[in-house]
Amino acid sequence: MVLRKLIIAILAVPVLVAIYAATALRRSGIVRATVALSLGAALGLGVVAFVRPTLTTATPPTDIVPLTQAAFRTSVGTGVELQAPAVVGFSTPMERASVEAALVVEPATAVELRWNEDDTAVTIVPVGHWAADTYHTITVQPGALAGTGRPLTKPVRAAFLTRGPTTSVVAATDKLAKRVALDTAFSIGFDRAVDAASVATAVRLDPAVPGKLTVESDLDGLPRYVFTPSKALKANTRYTLIVDGVTDRDGVPVERIAMAVRTAVAPAVVRFRPAARTQDVARPTDISVRFSQKMDRASTKRAFKVLVAGKPIKGKITFAEKDTVLIFDPARSFAYDTRVVASVARSARSADGVPLKSAERVAFRTELKPVARQATSSPTSSDGSSGGGGGGSVGGGSWASVERYYMGLMNCTRTGGWVTSSGGCSSPGGRNVAALRLDSGISSKVARPYAKRLAVGGDCSHFIGGNPGDRLRRAGYTSYRWAENLGCRSGNPRGAVLGSHLFFQSEKSYNGGHYVNMMNSQYDRAGIGVWVSGGRVRLVVDFYHP
Repeated sequence: MVLRKLIIAILAVPVLVAIYAATALRRSGIVRATVALSLGAALGLGVVAFVRPTLTTATPPTDIVPLTQAAFRTSVGTGVELQAPAVVGFSTPMERASVEAALVVEPATAVELRWNEDDTAVTIVPVGHWAADTYHTITVQPGALAGTGRPLTKPVRAAFLTRGPTTSVVAATDKLAKRVALDTAFSIGFDRAVDAASVATAVRLDPAVPGKLTVESDLDGLPRYVFTPSKALKANTRYTLIVDGVTDRDGVPVERIAMAVRTAVAPAVVRFRPAARTQDVARPTDISVRFSQKMDRASTKRAFKVLVAGKPIKGKITFAEKDTVLIFDPARSFAYDTRVVASVARSARSADGVPLKSAERVAFRTELKPVARQATSSPTSSDGSSGGGGGGSVGGGSWASVERYYMGLMNCTRTGGWVTSSGGCSSPGGRNVAALRLDSGISSKVARPYAKRLAVGGDCSHFIGGNPGDRLRRAGYTSYRWAENLGCRSGNPRGAVLGSHLFFQSEKSYNGGHYVNMMNSQYDRAGIGVWVSGGRVRLVVDFYHP
């Protein structure tokens, strides 16, 4: 009985040793790649010591596989760092040369072996680093000799999957919808620590733009690099940010990354009103500038100037059309026969902060001081027009019908039909836009008086006494959504307006201005004026939307 208890006690010792050893290994600082081919074999040795001679064994402990089976199963680790060492423990001192000869690493990797003092453990260290995102195996083949000369009878293999390569992400710091601002910087981040010196030489823009690289802390504690160009980028230009040549802290190259961006479009001046070189502009006139996109009010106000004789003119600046139109209302009327210069500097910026494409300026001259004229009268012709230098209004009589006739021609084309040479409307309808409404107020206050002025003076210009917008505002129509078409012919009034319309309609092939005005769905009404004087027929159409 005493002998039996002694045997049981002896058998229990290796079990306790194994349990405590496994606990110690779990708490140790050995990295996940550690291959510990050690104490598990001690249990086997204790069990068989009484029945056969001692054998040399090695086993890999693992947190997953039970210790008692470790000698017979593969130990697998994942996400292993690239410079992590592997440790093989033996139950007895080993002969170094035989173990080194029996050690196989796949894929083939240069390693260094570092033994402990009693030759019971060897640490395997990669020369440089393990391959990233790669399945590795370390095998001690049978035949490795213990110091006693006895061989290892079974192969022991451990496997591990190294962590993936370091990845990077780049982004523009100042995006404008699908584009970037001209003063944008670029942020570069990595999911692991990298060699900062390699980043400094790896970042560049194409086309080349010099810049400064700074380092900022990110939320996860890893550094974030910011590349800031030293000068503004060019508008509407494609740039590629390239990060190529970075190495991580293990010396592994980070995959090249490139990001293409396009900078924002610079705003441009579409037109001034009054236009450049316009003569005889009415003294009480507003000046407007239309831009190609929404503008920043503050910078655009500062960039806009009106000069007379080199001195700035005071006035009130407002914006219309969703900040695409600047309107300058002078504090007082301009003098007669005065050259006025209006300009916008390049410092005007769009709502997105992009500077004006180029500075623009126009010059126009105000009207001459009127000279009193002696009134003359002329006999009236049988068709209702005035003979000689006189004229006929379309406000009543036969001319009102000519205005209504022209409205019909215009709405035929506008709604999808086609006016024929005989004045008929072919294939009316089919276009999803409302017909224009004849506005009697605009006709009597704006279009008709201007038609008279043109006919009497033998002129054909939009800018006598100001522009169409000036005439509309003086009559109380203050919207900036307007346009004007003029027809200047002679002969029979109906034939003249038909000829003018056929010309406007013919502009469809190249989107001429008269055709575009007539077809523009933003206008919902029009004033029409027809005046005949000395055989001259003048047609004025003022399109408008309040």
